Amino acid sequence: MLKTTITTLIAVVIVCIEPCLAEDTLINEIRSVASTISESFQATGKKIVAVADFTDLEGNVNTLGRFIAEEISISLSSKQLTVIDRNLLKKMLYEKNISSSGIIDPALAKSIGSVSGAEAIVTGSLQPVSNSIYLSVKLIDVNNAKIIGGTSLLLSRNSVLDDLIKMSFKLPEIPQMPAIAEFSPQVKEAADFVFILKDVKMQDNAMVLGLEIKNAHQDSRYLTIDYIKAIDDAGNAYFPSSLIVGGIKAYIDQSGKIQSIRNSQIFEHFDFWMKSNQTVKAEIILKNIPNKAKTIGFLEMTIAPVTIMDSRGTFMRLEDDPSTIQFTNLPVKRKGNVEQ
Repeated sequence: MLKTTITTLIAVVIVCIEPCLAEDTLINEIRSVASTISESFQATGKKIVAVADFTDLEGNVNTLGRFIAEEISISLSSKQLTVIDRNLLKKMLYEKNISSSGIIDPALAKSIGSVSGAEAIVTGSLQPVSNSIYLSVKLIDVNNAKIIGGTSLLLSRNSVLDDLIKMSFKLPEIPQMPAIAEFSPQVKEAADFVFILKDVKMQDNAMVLGLEIKNAHQDSRYLTIDYIKAIDDAGNAYFPSSLIVGGIKAYIDQSGKIQSIRNSQIFEHFDFWMKSNQTVKAEIILKNIPNKAKTIGFLEMTIAPVTIMDSRGTFMRLEDDPSTIQFTNLPVKRKGNVEQ
């Protein structure tokens, strides 16, 4: 009888502890994101920050987005920063008849700074990947809406996150792609650059993506590719092992940062000169994709145009607003399409 009672008590304790551990894991991950943002913010010398509700890729706010924004606000307030209360910010925007869709553009950034005194805004997006969430966070200067800091993280799956996903995306679970998916070319545009993903094929355990990139701007200019990252339907992250644009191969560090090699030296940025309306071919290779992967859920690229000083290519490093583009649901199709 005593043994049965002790066993029952242990079971009750475990049931009570497991949700707490899951919640701690999620909050600790959000705190790590807040720490990274705080370091970027403090490096600018600014002190006052506002945190906007996080959104999905269409700019819609949901329960998970509000939860993450609230936790980041709490974390930042403990780091000797002045954090504008989120409810107070909403009230001030309402009183000034300023509408926020969740997407921060230059006009809204300036309005938020004007009514609240904030010097920067923390905002971000949530992207379902399999049964988890990819979190992307940006720190935006209110004066010009430029990104002055940022980070990303794949949140660990646990019962707390599962519940928030269900409430936020109104699905019993995040749907997975079928074992065999068909590929259709995808077109993305940012900063007057057009990216056409024309071909996806597998070579052993590597995915090879064939693209065309067009400078649709009236001026010749540099395209800067800063960062590339992909995540498959199981939540595995990949950085490219190879990037070639217009026949020029980039150097890629272990974090996915894209850099140039010239005269045996590594330079901080990968800049590619493009004439007006010029189109070039590009290739991205992702290695070590496991047999069980069905799709690359999305591939994300951060790009920026660079303002030049003359037609010979002499320029000061003046990046215009960085942009992020995403290609989604890229099928992992091997010979015979045998499911492992």
